[in-house]
Amino acid sequence: MSGLKKTVIVVLLVASMCTLLLPTFTAHAHAAASGYVHTTYFLANPVTMDGKWTANDEWADTEIVNFGSQTCILRSKWSAASDFSTIYQYILVEVLNDNTNDANDLLQFCFDGDASGGSTPQSGDIRIDITGHKNVTAYNGNGAGWTQVATPSQFTWANSTNSSPTSSTSHWIYEIYITDKPSFGISAVYWMRIAVYDASNAAAGTRAWPPTSRDVPSDWGDIEYDMNPIPEGIGLGVMVLLSSVAVVAGSFYFRKQRVGKLAKSPA
Repeated sequence: MSGLKKTVIVVLLVASMCTLLLPTFTAHAHAAASGYVHTTYFLANPVTMDGKWTANDEWADTEIVNFGSQTCILRSKWSAASDFSTIYQYILVEVLNDNTNDANDLLQFCFDGDASGGSTPQSGDIRIDITGHKNVTAYNGNGAGWTQVATPSQFTWANSTNSSPTSSTSHWIYEIYITDKPSFGISAVYWMRIAVYDASNAAAGTRAWPPTSRDVPSDWGDIEYDMNPIPEGIGLGVMVLLSSVAVVAGSFYFRKQRVGKLAKSPA
């Protein structure tokens, strides 16, 4: 059998083994608040940060979470630089029954970046409040509560009142883009809570996912990730990984062949 054929066989075997191990590339953590798990899949459709569905399929490549008695929608996806040196996180929130612009309207995110939990906000926990559709305030956990800090530069956002494939009635749409998850302070798997308040509908109170306290990280939802785009198929991330493994395997084979030939050469 020629050296080239042997190399092809080695690469195919490695790729097959990696394919069999694909489930290991999907995080399966346990939900902090029981039953509240959201999987963020690898991006298939690009996102334009303009606070609306720029195209009808812009956010179609995501898992959908309904909360607040079906009045709020959460979607998310992630992507990465070609060398995985930077990890990007995208989040969409739609408030289907709100199109009024009130100073006390609120969209709140709480992040437990290392899924460490706790009965109070811990160091490393992050809270972001967007009020009145224009003001952002950030907080870090201090072990007992929250301390206001400068808004992390990695947190960017846009919002608008628009219709969308979710609802033809104009409503508030928020797009969130975290430009680098690790430097923002969240790992591959993290816990999160999202809350919405509409000042024009105060009777509805605060609608949250999970419907728990902002001050108890152990009761927040679990954000898993998947290396593949939704619904199925090998994502770009896994393809890059498989390609890298194949290159390493091929390089090892050629190096071994070369060493063998040199060892057999006459002095």
